[in-house]
Amino acid sequence: MAYEFGCPTAGSDCSWKVAGATEEAVMAKVADHARKVHKVKTPTGTIMSYLRSTLKQV
Repeated sequence: MAYEFGCPTAGSDCSWKVAGATEEAVMAKVADHARKVHKVKTPTGTIMSYLRSTLKQV
């Protein structure tokens, strides 16, 4: 089973989307994107929990 994340689903105007084979792989890419594009210095557990809740199984 694969997972998909999209910034629009999380409530952002950003159009970035990513997919991966595991939840962990996708969330690592999400954290990296948050740091590089959205200037989140340290994605906190609260932020990551919310973003994880918007993942879709595809």
